[in-house]
Amino acid sequence: MHVNKPDFFSLITPQMKEVIEHIKQWNEAHPPTADWRQDYIDERVFWNEGGPVPAKTVEETVQGPYGPVPVRLHYPDLSAPKGVTVYIHGGSFALGNNDTHSRIMRILAQESDTVVIGVDYRLAPENRFPVQLMETVTVIRYFHEHGAEYGLDPNDISVAGDSAGAWLVLAAALYLRDEDKDVSYINSLLLYYGAYGMADSPSWRLYGNEYDGMMREYDDNPNEPSFVDKKDLKSPYFDLFYNDLTHDVPPCFICSGTIDPLVDNSTTLYAILKDKGMPCELKLYPGVMHAFIHYSRIMDDAMDALRLGGQFVRQHKR
Repeated sequence: MHVNKPDFFSLITPQMKEVIEHIKQWNEAHPPTADWRQDYIDERVFWNEGGPVPAKTVEETVQGPYGPVPVRLHYPDLSAPKGVTVYIHGGSFALGNNDTHSRIMRILAQESDTVVIGVDYRLAPENRFPVQLMETVTVIRYFHEHGAEYGLDPNDISVAGDSAGAWLVLAAALYLRDEDKDVSYINSLLLYYGAYGMADSPSWRLYGNEYDGMMREYDDNPNEPSFVDKKDLKSPYFDLFYNDLTHDVPPCFICSGTIDPLVDNSTTLYAILKDKGMPCELKLYPGVMHAFIHYSRIMDDAMDALRLGGQFVRQHKR
């Protein structure tokens, strides 16, 4: 931890401390290997155990611009037609899949009473922006056009994501608005602690630590992330604060912990949307760090955040 940072452990909640202790014990028992993606998958097994059991889970593929995209559908029950929540996982664009975020999706299916569809997009740095964006867009379009074939309501779609996934959620909604001229079928966006374009901020400097892996001051070149080419840094679908947030943004539930390195992204996005009259809500959890909705086995705040997200989806059905 850098000497200039605040005392992290004096700021976090007791349950957040339990999570940190578990992570410390895991790291001590499982030294990192050369296969860092598998290390992440292995570490997430504990956090995905238990939780709601869907009435049905379906593995499918959607043909995308770069090849087939695996998707996983969690049905909370077998009534039809069901609304849809397309879920885009986080992991810095480079980590994660539908297994590492399984419990989140299953809880959200139960709380929202929608079929949650996880998107296993291609990972960076082998696949650079806008690959992940276009695969997200493709899956949303596909289930809008073909949802009825799966017992879904194609005009009742929400999109949710965490961290890099939240970034992709908002980017996809703006892309569809600009390119298709109609996102009336997207009823809401759930944006959990996303990065929306800030290259640096006070929260980056204060709260990034070895447990969330987001120590901004140690990045080789924080202005050029490994998943994007320099020419795309000012794309309105990469730096979303360069996009037009003054019209036709679906209702947004914006959620973060107060000691998340990305919290300034969330509060800035909320301030802009609120100022421009876009429907939005902001929920901040004091003493909570990045990635906390993974930790619902220990943290009540994680369950509360997913419950509130599910309520937001229900409230904004048309």
